[in-house]
Amino acid sequence: MALSNSMASNQERGVLRLEEIRDKIHQRSLAVLVVEDDPMSRTFMQKIMGRLGIEADFAIDGLEAMRLYNRNTYDLIFMDIQMPVMNGYETTKLIREQEQLTDVRTPIIAITAYALEEDREKCLNAGMDDYLSKPVSVDHLLRVIAERC
Repeated sequence: MALSNSMASNQERGVLRLEEIRDKIHQRSLAVLVVEDDPMSRTFMQKIMGRLGIEADFAIDGLEAMRLYNRNTYDLIFMDIQMPVMNGYETTKLIREQEQLTDVRTPIIAITAYALEEDREKCLNAGMDDYLSKPVSVDHLLRVIAERC
């Protein structure tokens, strides 16, 4: 009985925590850039961003991401790694170089199918602030948004 009450209590706390995260997101008008070349992954991110009420721009490669980044201000960037034209590492490097001129640092979160620890380290060493492996769960996505914004 005590175990089932404890489990229920933990589930309630988890639900409350997610509700708190959603509230925090709604309180701020977040501007997010999602850089993703895979149509299914992009659709997933579009649906999640829409449900959370987050204003998001979408780029299919690093070059398009740089065009959007140079025209807009973002609170958070989700960056795929393997893309045509310009990959996530190159795009992150360019963003970080530009940020040195402005003293503004936008959190960049890697989203990649690469799931090994050395892949995570490579992303962090390239200037990204965090790492999510695909398939991305809604819970992990919410927590990253709440932590970074």
